Amino acid sequence: MKILLLIPIFVFGFNFQQEYKKHEFKKICLYGANHFQEIKHNEDTLTLVGLSCVKSDYFIYLPHIINNLKHTKKARLNSIYFSILFIEKKLLISYILDNIDISYYRFPKINHPISIVINHIIKRDFKKDNGKIIIKDKNSLYKIYKNDENKIFIDIYQNNQLISSHWYR
Repeated sequence: MKILLLIPIFVFGFNFQQEYKKHEFKKICLYGANHFQEIKHNEDTLTLVGLSCVKSDYFIYLPHIINNLKHTKKARLNSIYFSILFIEKKLLISYILDNIDISYYRFPKINHPISIVINHIIKRDFKKDNGKIIIKDKNSLYKIYKNDENKIFIDIYQNNQLISSHWYR
């Protein structure tokens, strides 16, 4: 029985929980994606991988995780969380690239840049300046724009200092 408890934590010597505590989100996400077949039946590990993919902006791997989080109530709730963020990302891209109307959508508030931005856009609570969307939220300023390759960027400022930048495709 003890060996079964070690399987969710270690896959080929990789300790998901330890790496998560060290904030190695990109490393966890990519390792989980590359070893998906070995972890797809362990919902706790899938959740750690999903959270790591969200924190490192690797949304591309979320659909596989979403589809496999289905056996427990906790896993299904986590699947909903990942699904909302994935859909919000897709809507943000379509809004910026295709100018689609997203004002009729409603989403819960999630403390993630995509969710914060999309909820402001839905409420039309933003300004446009030189092709950039400018959003003020609490103590942060968000600048959303696309580059020539149609990558969508979210730059987050506090006290006129860039504190983080995210990009999506």
